[in-house]
Amino acid sequence: MPDTLGPPVPSPDAEARRRPLPPGAFRVQRPIRFSHTDPAGIVYFPVYFDMFNGVVEDWFTHGLGINYADLILERRIGLPIVHAECDFLIPSRMGETLTLGVRVERIGRSSISIGITGEIEGSVRLAGRLTVVATALDDFASIPIPSDLRSTLEAYRAACGA
Repeated sequence: MPDTLGPPVPSPDAEARRRPLPPGAFRVQRPIRFSHTDPAGIVYFPVYFDMFNGVVEDWFTHGLGINYADLILERRIGLPIVHAECDFLIPSRMGETLTLGVRVERIGRSSISIGITGEIEGSVRLAGRLTVVATALDDFASIPIPSDLRSTLEAYRAACGA
C-alpha cells in the first residue's frame, strides 16, 4: 500500500527552533562521552533528554540567578516536564563537545515552553522543546508561575530578542 501521507512538513515553530541560538541565550557545553553513545557510536537519543533536564537546572541557577535546588527544596515549587519533543538533525559522536542553549518560547499562567538547541561548531545538531508546569510540591497541583520567576523569564526572553 503506498504511503498517502507524504513526507512530513515541518511547522514554522519547528523551523524556528532549528536556527542557531540568539547571542543572549544561556549556553552550556557538554562533552559527548562514551557513556552517552550507542553501539553505532552516536549519542543515544534518551541521553539528550537527560542533558535537557540538566541544562534547565543550570540555566535557572546560573543564567536566571534562581537557585534550582532552593526552588524545589526551600520554596517547594516543582517544574516537572509535561511534554518533551526533539528533532534530531545531525548525529553527535563521542569526543565532540555539544553546546546546549535555552530559549523561552512561551510563558503561560502555569506553564513555560522552553526551546533547547544543541550545536557543535555553529551547526545545529538537535532542536528540542520542553513544556514545564509550576506545581506545589505538597499536593502536586499546578500553580501560577510566581511573579519573581515570571519577571525573570520575561527579562531573559527579551534579552534573547523574543
